[in-house]
Amino acid sequence: MRWGRAERECGERYRRGVAARLDALLLCDFAQIRDGLLFVQSGGLTRLVATSMPATFHTYVAAMGSVASHEAADAHRMVMRVKAIDTATTVATVNVAMHERPVPPGLAPGESRQVPIVVPLQQVVFPASGHYDLQVDLDDELAGALEFRVAHRPR
Repeated sequence: MRWGRAERECGERYRRGVAARLDALLLCDFAQIRDGLLFVQSGGLTRLVATSMPATFHTYVAAMGSVASHEAADAHRMVMRVKAIDTATTVATVNVAMHERPVPPGLAPGESRQVPIVVPLQQVVFPASGHYDLQVDLDDELAGALEFRVAHRPR
């Protein structure tokens, strides 16, 4: 398996003892959190197709983070940025607080807690077809990224 820059940097954060990390990131048709579990439908999208531009899509970002037990109640700052790769412009920025409230009972010392995150992207306007990047920073450091394409196919 070949690791990208985001995965290497995430591993480096973990080795340095940073207690919060991003474990999974998916672009999907639908996602929700139920009973503390992440439910994803049609995950792993890499192409979004619009009949006109600019366009919006009924899509979601599903993420799974991990927080150490001693930091489960502390908010970690997560910032998701959608960028057009061809023009290097930011299309949207979403701020997310990653934490557990209340702290789940029974966490053993050193045990991490998985934190599911769902972000709807319906308000994001994609100005043109092209290559896009979703970058996720966690506590001001790159934690993960995914790339996808927006295509224009008129009816």
